[in-house]
Amino acid sequence: MSKVAIVKVENDDIEKAVRKAITLLGGLTQFISDFEEILLKPNLLIAPENKEDRDKIRTEPLVLEALCKMLLEEQKRVVIGDCSAAGHDGGTKEALKFSGYLEIGEKYDNVDVRSLEANGPINVDVEGKKLRKVNIARDVIEAEAIINVPKMKTHAMTLYTGAIKNLFGTITGGDKTRIHSLGASIQGFSQCLVDLFAFEKSKIKLNIMDAIIALEGMGPGASGQAVKMNLILASDDAVALDAVAFKLMGHDPKKVPATRYAAEQGLGEIDLEKIAILGEKIEDHQRKFKLPKTAIIATIPFQKFSTITLRVPKYNSGCIGCQDCERACPEKVITIKKNKDGSFKPKIDFNGCISCFTCIEICPESCYTHQFRKMRRTIFIATIVILAIATLATTLAIFL
Repeated sequence: MSKVAIVKVENDDIEKAVRKAITLLGGLTQFISDFEEILLKPNLLIAPENKEDRDKIRTEPLVLEALCKMLLEEQKRVVIGDCSAAGHDGGTKEALKFSGYLEIGEKYDNVDVRSLEANGPINVDVEGKKLRKVNIARDVIEAEAIINVPKMKTHAMTLYTGAIKNLFGTITGGDKTRIHSLGASIQGFSQCLVDLFAFEKSKIKLNIMDAIIALEGMGPGASGQAVKMNLILASDDAVALDAVAFKLMGHDPKKVPATRYAAEQGLGEIDLEKIAILGEKIEDHQRKFKLPKTAIIATIPFQKFSTITLRVPKYNSGCIGCQDCERACPEKVITIKKNKDGSFKPKIDFNGCISCFTCIEICPESCYTHQFRKMRRTIFIATIVILAIATLATTLAIFL
């Protein structure tokens, strides 16, 4: 039976909570005893200078430090690494400057903190249902063992991001944008995530989730809102961990396509009745998280975002001309324009936009929000009216 530990962080003692969560699972040694070096894969994403934004976006450094101390006690070498949403080595190194992770490497011997972009990728065939050839960081391919350290967040495209989605950060460079286009819908992209997870699963020895400050709304970036949960979750089953996390967020785990697909493909357990919950009870900490307003897309069984999406990105203000969104856009429909007064403004070609919301996710200044696509709003309202009439007609036919 799959096990998920839920531990409350008391008196701000994060290390104690991490240790307790792993102890509830039976101790760290059973997961890493056969390996000399362990890769810790946090959720870096981006690291804005504003601390409040950082705290709700990236994996808490104290969680990583606690894991480092435990691994060093086991005489292991440790690497902390990620590929940021920037999609290039320079962007990841810049994000690391503000992450709080570099200080861990400076504090402890045998702990190396680095961009997973730095050593380059290896192009491999993951032999997935949808995803095939992909550039995965060399450090990941050559790693003996990985401890996955995700953050509890909602996600504008995938509805939720946790243990499975966190592995998307093992893909280097522009391949992230290519895979967004390859997926082209929440269903397609979620299957790509599951294909990647299936390929890397054998290396993932443990999953430790930072649910201290979680995020709701239009995540996973700074556009979302912080939610104080004060929890640490742990499991060697990433699917079970994601199922429990989303239930803690007040929603049915089966609504998340990636979690559901992974369970259907035998990669882990989604049924909460078949998961042993250790430590705290779900019902004692459950909160009703606001889902992204794009979440309805997850319930529509169509494939191409551009044909059914209700919302598209909307630029508000504050562009600094960094061009991160322009580089990251999988369909290359964003162009940063410099105005005569020296200010910057992105221009979006909505005809090619697939509403992946990468621009919202990656923007360090939270310049983007979202808006209804007017043409689609009319279609949506008409569809709801038709469904309501059909439901009423069916009900009348049954009872009259």
